[in-house]
Amino acid sequence: MTTNNLPKGVYISGQGTPVVLIHSSLSSARQWQPLVKLLEPHFLVINIDMLGYGNADKVTEPLNYNFDVEILRIENIIASVAANLPFHLVGHSCGGAIALKLAVQQPENILSLSLYEPVAFHLLEQGSEARVLADDFANKVAIDDNYQAAEIFTNFWNKEGFFRSLPQKMQALMARDMPKVSLDFKGLIAEKYSLIDLGQIQCRALIMTGQYSPKLSQLLAVKIESALVNASHKNFPAGHMGPVSHSELIHPVIAEFIQVNSA
Repeated sequence: MTTNNLPKGVYISGQGTPVVLIHSSLSSARQWQPLVKLLEPHFLVINIDMLGYGNADKVTEPLNYNFDVEILRIENIIASVAANLPFHLVGHSCGGAIALKLAVQQPENILSLSLYEPVAFHLLEQGSEARVLADDFANKVAIDDNYQAAEIFTNFWNKEGFFRSLPQKMQALMARDMPKVSLDFKGLIAEKYSLIDLGQIQCRALIMTGQYSPKLSQLLAVKIESALVNASHKNFPAGHMGPVSHSELIHPVIAEFIQVNSA
């Protein structure tokens, strides 16, 4: 295992079969810390800040950004740390969409797939009510006023008034990262793989939703689950940010799913 030349924003712990963790937009690898504690006694945990979040570098060429940029970085990290061994893959929201793309591209290397409401919006049919809602949401946050964009974004995934209930320091941090959120939307919509392509993923998959999440992300999760050949579904009494707000409920379920699929 080589860790000397890893990019910033990569956190390695434990040893054994690799588990790769990818967080949501407007978050960081820190959101997975409870899960890391559960996994590291048994697994090699590769916890990654997406570009533009946490301690990771910012996107260097925003005009040319798509998820291939994130995937290449993640693949290079895995190659350095785990010598391209098969791995378990965990993702949440935008991180779930990136994880799904990675699984489509190298299904033979994925031991299990744990996704909490992956927002792969491009899988929604063009012109459908859900796709119009997703595109409208993306346009609403692609504005110059980062504070207003952060308020729209966080309230959508939580509830009206959520953003203003946060400490001002937290509001400022979220507003600072909103340009990357807009790039995340750009990456989400630019993808080309289809629901049919998800049939290439043969490993067991756990698709998780929150019963208080927006209907948009719940609908998309069900579509993705239906397209996978070996998927199960778990619903939690939480919202879209469940892995953060209800980590005590959700992280042990993910850890157990990974453990069972390592036997």
